[in-house]
Order: sequence, then structure tokens, then C-alpha cells
Amino acid sequence: MTTLSTISTVNTLNITDSPYKIKRKRSKYASFMKAYRVRTPKYKFYVECGGDTAAPVVLLIMGLGAQFLVWPNEFCQHLIDAGFQVVRFDNRDCGKSSKFKHKNALTTQHLTLTRQLKLLAQFKLGVKLPSLGRYYRRIYDESATHELPIPYYLTDMAEDTYHLLNALQIERCHIIGMSMGGMIAQIIAAEHPERVISLGLLSTSNNRLLLPVPSVKTLRNLMRTAPPKQDVEAVIAHNVALLKTISSAQYFDDKSAYDKARVLYDRRFYPKGVTRHLLAILATGSLRPYNARTKAATLVVHGSKDRLLSATHGRELARAIPDAKFELIKGLGHDIPVELAAEISRLFVEHFKAAQA
Repeated sequence: MTTLSTISTVNTLNITDSPYKIKRKRSKYASFMKAYRVRTPKYKFYVECGGDTAAPVVLLIMGLGAQFLVWPNEFCQHLIDAGFQVVRFDNRDCGKSSKFKHKNALTTQHLTLTRQLKLLAQFKLGVKLPSLGRYYRRIYDESATHELPIPYYLTDMAEDTYHLLNALQIERCHIIGMSMGGMIAQIIAAEHPERVISLGLLSTSNNRLLLPVPSVKTLRNLMRTAPPKQDVEAVIAHNVALLKTISSAQYFDDKSAYDKARVLYDRRFYPKGVTRHLLAILATGSLRPYNARTKAATLVVHGSKDRLLSATHGRELARAIPDAKFELIKGLGHDIPVELAAEISRLFVEHFKAAQA
């Protein structure tokens, strides 16, 4: 297996002559991780990796608007201690990775509560949303209705990950995707099965039609208008309130949540990316066609107290993927509390080792 240790020596890809450029940086967030800035043909991605460079790779794909630091260091350390090499990265439009360039008004119009509720209703009913290319084609057709376009789809984000694997010369790996990251992972497993040893899906969904939506109270909290970016303390308080809405209530700590929100704000606060990620989910729709094509051994892990995506989503996902296994963790919300990191990682480690055997 090609691993991150071979970035500069293995000739699977010719780094010097390829469009991929990798710059080594110092990790500021974990002493056991190394940082890289990776340039693919389209975007730059900020990556951290850690563990034995001869070990199998576990690629971690995070969710909507979430920087890679939302993968707790403790969780990564458990995977490393179990004999794996861990790779985590910022998705496009998030953290220190590239931001999608287009007119700001495009995002601003989508931010209204009315518009978001309309998009959610269309999504649950299976109504296809307009793409950016379709929108620009309609500009020249005066008889056409000018619908607000969607900047990109989850399929585009899956291709980002595919190019990242190429750039790092990771031929095959295990994948854990959380929330939106789990949706991206489902697409990768179907579209690029030769790259996936086994698949781990955490707190995610295949977005099948008519699956339960969050409660009205949860939706109201999630769609509350964020304060101006310049009001640092108000933004952090807003983000802590969002975390509290979806996190594991039994393990939630206000001070820890504040400290985490402060680090994420200081590192790179970019709320537009949250909207674009949401639009990508809504525009992509049901992932069941990808599930039917999934060949990799799959483990679906979900929390009994997930208020964003109820456990029904996880059970449906496990039914849709051939031979997938389902594990329910009591008390887990839509997060990875430090207190449950060992239990969650153990489930995935056992799954990965069984797949390798």
C-alpha cells in the first residue's frame, strides 16, 4: 500500500511534473500530526496526518461547514494507537482550504429563512434544484424562469477527495465520513470502489425521500441568523448555542464548547461555506443509487440522541447498502464527545481490521 511516507519518493505519481504540489507545514493543533498544504488542479486543501507511515490509512471526511479540528485529537489518537495512519482535511469552502469564487449575492439570496425552508421542502419531496451551469444557460433565454443556482454538488466534493488521494499517493484506504462527510464518502465508495478498503459512516444519512426532519425547535435554532463576523464574542456565543442544539446533551460542557468555538473562529471563520455545503446536500438529493453500487464492507454508526439526523437515518442507510452493519451508541448526539471517542473508534477499528483480514 502506498502511504503518506512515500509522498516524495514513490513514483506512482510524478510529483514534480504533475499538477499536484505539496508543501509541508507545522501542525499547530496536535503534536502527533504533520500538516500539509496540497494543491490539486482546481483547489488547495489543508491536510493533517499522523501515525506510522507504514500503516493502513484512515481518511476522515468531516461534515457541513466543519473544519478538520472537529475530529477530536483523542479520536485520531485512538485510531493511531490501534495501528492506523490518520488523514484529516478541510473540505472546500471551509477552514484553510480553497473558497469557491462567485458573486456574493448568490449566497446572500440563499441565506433567507424563507428560501432555506423552501429548499428543504423541495429536497424532501425529491424536486431537483438548479445547477450553476443551468442557471448561466438560462441567462440568455429571456423566456426562462431565473431560478437561484446551486454552486456545486456533493459529487463535486467527492471528486475533491479523489484528487486529494491522488495527490497524496494513497492508492487505497479506509474512510470514515461524518454527517455531510458521510454522504461524500458514500459517493466515493460507489464511484471509486478501487480506492476504498472499507467504509465507516457516522451520524449520517442517504437522504432518502421522506426521512424524518429535525424538530421545529432544532430547525429554528439551526436557522437563526448569525451575528456580524466582526462581533467576535457574539459569533462564538452563537456557535456554542448551535453546538448545544445538536451535541450529546449528557456530555456537553459550555466551557469546552466555548474554547472549541474560539479556536475554530480564530483559525478560519467562513459562514458562506456553511450555506454552500447545505445547498450541495439539498441539490444532490437521495444517495440510494450510490448505496446500491457500494461494494466495500460498510459499518454505520449512529447516536440514539441525534437531534439533527435521527437514528432512523442510520438504520435506513444500513438497509440500503448491501451487507452493511449498524451500531447504535446510547447517548450519542450529532458530535464526537471525548467521553465516547474510545467507544466510537473501537467500533471502526474492529470493522477495518476485519475488512483487511
